[in-house]
Amino acid sequence: MDKNKRSGASALTNKPAGAEVVAKKRFDPPPLWALILVLVSLAACKPVFETDRDVQARQALFDLMEIQESFRGENQRYARNLVEIGKYNLKYHTGIVYMEIEKASKDGYRAISLPAESTTARVFSYDSDKGGFYEMGDDEISNYVLGSLNHIRKINTNLKVIDFLSSALAVFLLGLGVATVIRHKGKGRAVLLPYFLCLIPLFWAMMTQNHMNDEIVVPPHLLGVWYGSFALAVICIAWNLAILGKTLDPKNPPIFLNLLICTLLISFCSGLLLLNTYIKYGL
Repeated sequence: MDKNKRSGASALTNKPAGAEVVAKKRFDPPPLWALILVLVSLAACKPVFETDRDVQARQALFDLMEIQESFRGENQRYARNLVEIGKYNLKYHTGIVYMEIEKASKDGYRAISLPAESTTARVFSYDSDKGGFYEMGDDEISNYVLGSLNHIRKINTNLKVIDFLSSALAVFLLGLGVATVIRHKGKGRAVLLPYFLCLIPLFWAMMTQNHMNDEIVVPPHLLGVWYGSFALAVICIAWNLAILGKTLDPKNPPIFLNLLICTLLISFCSGLLLLNTYIKYGL
């Protein structure tokens, strides 16, 4: 009898084969590597923040590349200079862009394009022997950008240092949030989610402050990032104000209140910086 009771109790307590335990859903903050990837991607500011002169120089070279193919189709060779392609009406501002076809044959050509008064030391080139279009590195730039090169390099070095410090701050704040997640095992998700989200407008605000000036071109996708970042900052502020009362509960660990206050400060400062950029440069 006792044996049967133990057998019945065992049948009630043991899980049947193949049964799955459905875990309670909980908030998992974005993994560390994913957020670092986002911040590193945003840090690639050289191709994102471009001056109008650089954009015009690159576009002029793209137009020349198309014309060269048309010229070759008619003459079985590439044009040796800009005069030969005069009938194709290549349009670019000669006072802003300097362009030259350095060499050409029936099989290929080399052409360069750069701002006439470069402030960024960017030089664009098409070279058939090197695979086509590319942007020159430091080893070639010195042959085309002369007097102001050292000054431009000094400015670029300073910008890299500022970008590094900005990235270090963002990664430190990111690490603080991840450490909180690990220590409290995913609790406080209502505070942690806006904290992680507010790092995006913070980073973008710092980048715009570092790189924006009157010569920077603001294409639609760049403006879209600005609007998205500003919206995130506003959402984080509203979210944290909505949960402020619950967070003040003495039962909650003090770290969650600290993170909430930190999120409010970051979001508010980021929003102000982004708004200042919008007004100052007429975005």
